[in-house]
Amino acid sequence: MAYARFAPMISAASARPALWRAIAGGISAILLLVAWLCAVAVFFSLTEGVGFGRALAAVTHGDPATPEGALKYLLIVGGLGFTTLLAARFWHQRPAVSLTGPAARTLRHFVIALGITFAAAALLMLIPGPQDATIERNMELSVWLWWLPFALFAIAAQTGAEEVFFRGYLQSQFAARFASPLIWLTIPAFAFGLAHYSPALPAQTAWAYVGFATLFGLLAGDLTARTGSIGAAWGLHFANNTIAVTIIAVDGTMTGLGLFRSTAGLERLIDLSPWILADLGALILVWLLLRRVLD
Repeated sequence: MAYARFAPMISAASARPALWRAIAGGISAILLLVAWLCAVAVFFSLTEGVGFGRALAAVTHGDPATPEGALKYLLIVGGLGFTTLLAARFWHQRPAVSLTGPAARTLRHFVIALGITFAAAALLMLIPGPQDATIERNMELSVWLWWLPFALFAIAAQTGAEEVFFRGYLQSQFAARFASPLIWLTIPAFAFGLAHYSPALPAQTAWAYVGFATLFGLLAGDLTARTGSIGAAWGLHFANNTIAVTIIAVDGTMTGLGLFRSTAGLERLIDLSPWILADLGALILVWLLLRRVLD
């Protein structure tokens, strides 16, 4: 059975497999995160003597072109990991390990996926990029090095939270309810893709980005099911986001922590189909290598 290692996570989800519980758990995790942000805003409002609306904006809003704003966004998403653990415990009596897989395996697969992904990215960077997508320095090296530890921690929290929520929780709960991988792999992956929809982008670009994120979700979901932990998916996700956030940030996205910045915006990069196909090809190659190495 290709997904035999996923059986313990499905077994933990099967204790309370009702679909309504999975939906309630997902909504609860998001609402708990919102409630926590509101509580912080109330505290800030009372201690600083400002209105709640202004306090909430200070807590949740930030300029992603600045280090502080980029870190704030990443850490807010990172909070979803903790609220997912609470929701899974409340609705399903699931321990944390049932959403991540065994700790030793998770860490080992994380490191392996991290190394393979960075190696593939280094090779991809040797390919000349499009002439109208030039790379320029975004931060001084000394400043970037000072922010880098905070950035890596925040990216680890953000990617780990998304893997716990979409792969560790939703995927295993759907697998406990539906036998077909076509269902329990696809639904969480599409939900992951929709979470990346940006109304600020042109419609065609926004939906193309959703498609790319959905594909990533499918590959990450397959790795989770094949290995029985979120480690490989988390390592792949962490490496991918580290490159996109701290190495070469795309203009118009989260550029506050990037050492370099691509002058072409996301909508322009998506139009450059040969370059995007190479990027997608590298992602699929890494996925195939991880399936082979971690099988």
